[in-house]
Amino acid sequence: MGVFKSTYPAIPLPDVDVYTFLLANNEFNTQYPHDRKVVIDGPTGRSLTYDQVRNLSTRMAAGWQDKVGLKKGDIVASFAPNQYDHIMVYLSLLGANVTVTPGNPSYTEAEFLHQISNSGAKALVTVPALLPILTKVCAKVGIPKDRIFLYGEKDVDGYKSVYSLVGDRQILPPLTGINSNEDVAFICYSSGTTGLAKGVQLTHRNFVSQTLLMNGMEEESEKEEEKVDDVVLGFLPFFHIFGLTVLCFNTFYKMTPVVVIPRFEIQMFCELIEKYKITLVSIVPPVAVALAKHPIVSKYDLTSVRLLGCGAAPLGKEHIDALALRMPALLKQGYGMTETTSGVITQKNTGGAPGSIGVLCPNHECIIVDVVTRKELGPDQEGELLMRGPSIMKGYLKNDKANAETFQGDWMCTGDIAVFDSKSQEFFIVDRLKELIKFKGFQVAPAEVEALLMGMTEVADCGVVGVYDSAQATELPRAYVVPQAGVEPDNVLAKKIIDYVAKNLTNYKQLRGGVRFLDAIPKNASGKIMRRQIREIAKKEDAQVKAKL
Repeated sequence: MGVFKSTYPAIPLPDVDVYTFLLANNEFNTQYPHDRKVVIDGPTGRSLTYDQVRNLSTRMAAGWQDKVGLKKGDIVASFAPNQYDHIMVYLSLLGANVTVTPGNPSYTEAEFLHQISNSGAKALVTVPALLPILTKVCAKVGIPKDRIFLYGEKDVDGYKSVYSLVGDRQILPPLTGINSNEDVAFICYSSGTTGLAKGVQLTHRNFVSQTLLMNGMEEESEKEEEKVDDVVLGFLPFFHIFGLTVLCFNTFYKMTPVVVIPRFEIQMFCELIEKYKITLVSIVPPVAVALAKHPIVSKYDLTSVRLLGCGAAPLGKEHIDALALRMPALLKQGYGMTETTSGVITQKNTGGAPGSIGVLCPNHECIIVDVVTRKELGPDQEGELLMRGPSIMKGYLKNDKANAETFQGDWMCTGDIAVFDSKSQEFFIVDRLKELIKFKGFQVAPAEVEALLMGMTEVADCGVVGVYDSAQATELPRAYVVPQAGVEPDNVLAKKIIDYVAKNLTNYKQLRGGVRFLDAIPKNASGKIMRRQIREIAKKEDAQVKAKL
């Protein structure tokens, strides 16, 4: 019973903004030469050195103020696949003392509109391919053309490159007038169980602590090991909290070169590991499955990889074993959320029990509580995981109701069911209270899909759940639908529903688990969908299908 505390020694955290923290002298940037390449564009080989990132970001920061007129408190949205100069743009915006709201470039128009309008963004950075849809959204919210900028060095159709902002004036650290505990550096959007994504306010202190705590754990684990000059492969999205913290900020702080690719393509993934002798790769379970099964993997030398970090969802022992046959690197799993600024529980660099999420990061505490009584539980007892520490978000933007539901005193409720195993001394996630579906690391809110389906004249009622596909090591959204009276529940209707979702929601929210029909959606006395019952129906259906094979 009681509070679980980190076994790592507490790490002192400076009261400083992210920009100053990343550009000030530290043990790494005073050790390595500043002409060292820190980002490399995988497809083209273009690169930026530490000096170039620093010089461009400090001058671009001044440009955001002088040429665009941005000031403290303004929000700038960023929608783009991974760019090799992503870190430079992020830094420049932080140096201009504004808040960044990064988002998924594969959003639909409605999803773009929600994030831009909800955040109150006053400027935008994107890529030319997204201009047709984003210019329409910007017109609706009042962002003028001269506040829409493009990644890359080229102007397109009158839209300026971010490099056009680079002038002679620099904004050099340290910045002044920033309260690291209160001032928000990024607003990242996380899907909520009640429908539309919520803006997660992450402070400067959140990011500084995340970098220092992760680095502290690595140093503790590597005391007995020889230091390795690492190279990282960065394909996980930089708009996502993991890519933002681990692949952008943590690597830049340590001057670790990152080879950047826009998205996961297995052949390019393997080619770049072999070409650049990649040592560190962060993956998600579906990528682990692809690496374990795809025949092309065996054609490349991937032995340079010493450590695979896997998050977003648990990876089962069968997938770990299959992956080890192809890539004998150590696999390290962890746990985090957008709301915790990425990882807060992680396996040690020496590994952990199969299926565990590891141990608490320094400076963090957690409790496990009974889901009904809310009483604290002890080791080997399953309950909801609650966290507190310097990586925990400030709160949801403009959403008092969600904040009241999420915080229990100074503890943040994760919505995940966990257990602390007394034998391994590690934590395990065993279930999820919250209803989010996790598809390949992305969050799908069932309520959002249900609200869309209820707009169809053929649908009387519906419930959406995730069904686990072991072949891909991910959940797939599936809709259970009650048709309107007189509407035939057949394959034609199922296809129409699937196509309707495909047209109106982004790729990862598609009904890959299919559509099934029910006479009624199970609900409790207050009318709330009983998803656990729907998931049980799904399990029985899928078991029957397997039994017939």
